[in-house]
Amino acid sequence: MKMHNNLDEMQEQELLKIEHNGCWLAFWMLLAAVGIEPIAFGVSDFRMLAGEWIVLMVLCLYLAFACVRKGIWDRRIPMNMKSNCIVSIIAGLVLGVFNALVIFRNYHKLAGTLAGACITAAITFVLCFAVLSFMMKRTARRKAKMEEEPADADEL
Repeated sequence: MKMHNNLDEMQEQELLKIEHNGCWLAFWMLLAAVGIEPIAFGVSDFRMLAGEWIVLMVLCLYLAFACVRKGIWDRRIPMNMKSNCIVSIIAGLVLGVFNALVIFRNYHKLAGTLAGACITAAITFVLCFAVLSFMMKRTARRKAKMEEEPADADEL
């Protein structure tokens, strides 16, 4: 049974904007909660963050796979290796700094903290770059497939 839509086109667009903003607000707030709680409140048992982490990962996976399925990459970031490299460097640095803060807070050893942060940053860079490159190829393939398909079956 299909529900009747009581919104006109302008209201529908406004509702989509509200939902869009709500989705990204939830994403950034969950990311902040998962990132800030261990540092600010000394949460050393990550089981306390399991709920937020699961919701964040489900949201991330949904957004990523839905965009790839529709052949959409990003509004502003071009789909190329240079962008993947820049985003991966940023991700590696952010996670490396975060890891350094967590390690130093618990162990107070500068050399070990720097080594752990560098290893974390390098692994994050490699994994992020690999995943972004894979997703970029899948998105490009899906976009090409969608563009070659006729828009209307009646045109055949």
